[in-house]
Amino acid sequence: MRFDLTTLRILIAVYNLESLTKAADQEHIAPSAVSKRINDLEAELGVQLFYRHPRGVSATPAGEVMVVHTRRIFDILNDMTADLSLYKEGQSGQVRISAHSSAVHQYLPADIVSFNRAYPDVRVVLSEETSVEVLQSLLDGVSDIGVIAAHVALPDCVSAFRYRVDQLVALLPPEDPLAARDSIDFFELRDHSMIGLEFGSSLQALLMEAAQSLGFQLKNSIKVVTFGSAVSMAAAGLGVTIVPVNVARSFKSAERLVGVPLRDAWARRELAVCARTAQKTTACVRLMLEHLSRSAEAYPNANPAVPNE
Repeated sequence: MRFDLTTLRILIAVYNLESLTKAADQEHIAPSAVSKRINDLEAELGVQLFYRHPRGVSATPAGEVMVVHTRRIFDILNDMTADLSLYKEGQSGQVRISAHSSAVHQYLPADIVSFNRAYPDVRVVLSEETSVEVLQSLLDGVSDIGVIAAHVALPDCVSAFRYRVDQLVALLPPEDPLAARDSIDFFELRDHSMIGLEFGSSLQALLMEAAQSLGFQLKNSIKVVTFGSAVSMAAAGLGVTIVPVNVARSFKSAERLVGVPLRDAWARRELAVCARTAQKTTACVRLMLEHLSRSAEAYPNANPAVPNE
């Protein structure tokens, strides 16, 4: 019985996403190719690994067992890579980073550029995910390093250090009375139509939790996938959006809006760099972790200027 790593990686993706189509999107292959690989694997094993439903799939008991063993295989491969890297000096190789959107849009690009200058033969692969997805990528061995919103609970096998502090601002039209203020409380936005991010965003979850604790529900008129879309919708007059200040500053459409900082304590979020503690790391990964740690120590965590200043 023979297994190839591509099929096993697809198996993990289908299991995590509970969807052949979503797994295909993640792995950048056709849904029909994902379906064929899973069907061929089931035929080879002689067992059904997934139940097929109208809106997705779920693992059978045999599928659950297969996933456990597949994760062990990837752990062994990661350990092998780490052991072999001891014979290198970290001058070549690959580092896989999964990161929260705030880090991708604001901070990581500069750090990756400076890392590439120091180690031009190290390939850095960056993927943008929600904090929950980042942790799952670490646990599955798909990523070496993660950057998450620090309020997300970490499993025991993952350690982290503070990377940046992220100030949230409300992007308002200039004619809104709140736009003339130096700062506002989140509660003051309770009657505004909000442009939010899709379910799964850690920022959206944070805003919903904050609204609930203050006794109101967000009036989400529109939900989008990216910060750029949220800023564009707000600039078009379709509602108010809340984003990290440096994210707002990076989009030209934000120039038509006024960024007002939220003074709620939770609106100054920490971003954290994390990695699996039990997993051996390659020399390249250790170099990147050290690079990000030095960057974090050097970065001033004072409030940055808001877009309208």
